Amino acid sequence: MKTLNLWMLGCCSVLLFTQCSKQDNEELLSRKDSRLAVSSTSELACNCQESSTKLTGADADAWAKKFAPLLKFDQAAPDYPTSVEDVWVATNPASIVCGGKLILTNNTPPRSLIFPTYYEVQVHPTDANRIFVDYWWIYKRQENCIGSIGGHDYDLEHVVVQFNRSTQAAISVTYFQHAGWYTKKAQNVTSNGAIEVYVGKIAHGSYHFRNTISFIGYACSYWGDYRNPNGTKDEAVTGNNLSQISCDITQFNFSGGWGDPGYGPLYRDRAYWNYTACKGTDGALGSVDGCSQSDYNNTTLIGSL
Repeated sequence: MKTLNLWMLGCCSVLLFTQCSKQDNEELLSRKDSRLAVSSTSELACNCQESSTKLTGADADAWAKKFAPLLKFDQAAPDYPTSVEDVWVATNPASIVCGGKLILTNNTPPRSLIFPTYYEVQVHPTDANRIFVDYWWIYKRQENCIGSIGGHDYDLEHVVVQFNRSTQAAISVTYFQHAGWYTKKAQNVTSNGAIEVYVGKIAHGSYHFRNTISFIGYACSYWGDYRNPNGTKDEAVTGNNLSQISCDITQFNFSGGWGDPGYGPLYRDRAYWNYTACKGTDGALGSVDGCSQSDYNNTTLIGSL
């Protein structure tokens, strides 16, 4: 048993080096032809471009509220999401330059379950009935999962809900975690009318189920982040505090790196209809294993579900 535990710990330690970076190459901005430049009112003047498929206005706002997920945090969560304004106050002003890299100067963890959920609404470019709502949460820091490794400053997390415009019914929910993701049928992850998202205790990844397994090193594995809420006191109804992402907002206009995790939402590929339904087939102790929990295989495009 001792040998097995040491082997497990060694495997998990190796995984840290592949899972600490949340931004995968498939999320990098790669569709310049599908984006439109805007005249930004941001304090920054970086090369921020809005998507040509972006929807705004009353309908977009109503849809974002209608499908806003219910977040379920671990009962011993060390921190919660916060506002981009709070993150900026905690950041070295000299690092807030186009193409720069943010430097965190105050890592005091936010402890309030009242926080904004940022969103963007897009329409499929060739199917007006398919609408995608991208929900984002911003964290000041991801703590270490074991010892002095696994952590980094700044952490951006998201899920994507696809729904049918005509029927107003949700089709799918794509959960992102570590360097992978997976997609569930919406009806399989909805309870009492709300899409459920379990939030990883340390790495803040998004999942459709809880995890109560805990032993040394396991928290660093792909599925091992503890997710054990204790009722409504550990839940956040995100539809009560929504804010649309825009190049006009200084923090989202910023074109540099949010510490080590990568770029902000508007500098990533957000053509989710072209994403495969899942990424990762390495197994539970592998570096990326999203497909093992997906309702669809890794050859199916989200936009075809």
